[in-house]
Amino acid sequence: MRVLFTTWAWPSHLYSMVPLARACRAAGHEVLFASEPGLTRDILRADLPAAVVGTDVDTAGMVQEYLIPVPGAPAPQRDGKGPRVLRMLFAHAESMTPGLIGVIRDWQADLVVYDQVTLAGPLAAAATGVPAVRQLYGFDLLQRARGVLPDAMAPLAERFGAESVDPYGAASVDPVPASVQITGGHRVLPMRYLPYNGPEHTPWRPPAPRRRPRVCVSWGHTIAKVDPSRFVADRIAAALAGADVDVVLAVSAAQRDLITGRRDRPGDHAALPCDLPRTLPGDLPGNVSVVVDTPLRDVLRDCDAFIGHGGAGGILTALAHGLPMLLLPQLPDHAGHTGRAAAGGAAMVLSLAELTGEAVRDQVARLLAEPEPRKAAGELREEMRGRATPAEVAGALAELRPSLV
Repeated sequence: MRVLFTTWAWPSHLYSMVPLARACRAAGHEVLFASEPGLTRDILRADLPAAVVGTDVDTAGMVQEYLIPVPGAPAPQRDGKGPRVLRMLFAHAESMTPGLIGVIRDWQADLVVYDQVTLAGPLAAAATGVPAVRQLYGFDLLQRARGVLPDAMAPLAERFGAESVDPYGAASVDPVPASVQITGGHRVLPMRYLPYNGPEHTPWRPPAPRRRPRVCVSWGHTIAKVDPSRFVADRIAAALAGADVDVVLAVSAAQRDLITGRRDRPGDHAALPCDLPRTLPGDLPGNVSVVVDTPLRDVLRDCDAFIGHGGAGGILTALAHGLPMLLLPQLPDHAGHTGRAAAGGAAMVLSLAELTGEAVRDQVARLLAEPEPRKAAGELREEMRGRATPAEVAGALAELRPSLV
């Protein structure tokens, strides 16, 4: 079987699909990963074959339009032409679909697996008569658009010669525990969440001995790209100076350089209504250590709690380790993911309006002292572990395909 995986050019979306793509290849299937030019390097670094389709879209610029407003700050400029998230999804679909149709036909794909927001996947599959399966990278927030999405896609479907398109696919590969997932009417293939957080740069080492709790602070990749002034992971870590915890600040090389460069950008955080101290790498308190380009799954193996921005990848990686979380969402989808984690009892939440050093310290103290968040996170971890492995899901896809043709 030839399986074509596809997502638009955003690394976290690719990362969520790597374990299943590798499992399909290990099962003897041919695999090809198609995306816009900006993701090619990341695909190849994940040791997967790449196909380039479409042109890069200014995703970061479009995401800036729907950042959660900072209290008291001017609202971002918006063009007012329809739902902002759908406009971004359709921009990628228009970019990718023609090339994806060509790849499906030329490579003679048997199955298309697309991430939940890459609408080019079901469009191109429908246009070529190939079955399509959706893979969720987190909570199924697009279920909220079920009443409008198919009709909204109709003009694109007509343009590309697809008579009937189901944006939710013939089935959905789902890594989220069912107890906190947003349900829909589609067929579900539950899959165990195996974190992939990018290529390895250093060998894994056993954790160092410690005598007090350890908290990881990490801010994903999105916010620093979209609005560097909202990257506050270093300032949150610095706010925990004097607390009876060890703090691990997990950043990328680009984020480390962003922190360093703040010496030359004194107004970098002027818009944030918080009293978190400014920091430079050399200014971080003694209880904070910095790790650079280390996969989050490896950092969290020896932590007791996680502080993040509410991205699906960080939440699921923390849950895979059974860790309670403090989350500070800054995008609507982050708020959606955060809300589901909080509803499951595994997360506490701070809004931008509540973000102060005292609030961070108080919430972390509660997170470590109260048993309920850790218990809830542990239960969700066990629920995740009880799901089918990517290898088993790869086998299920092979069995499922004949019934979809």
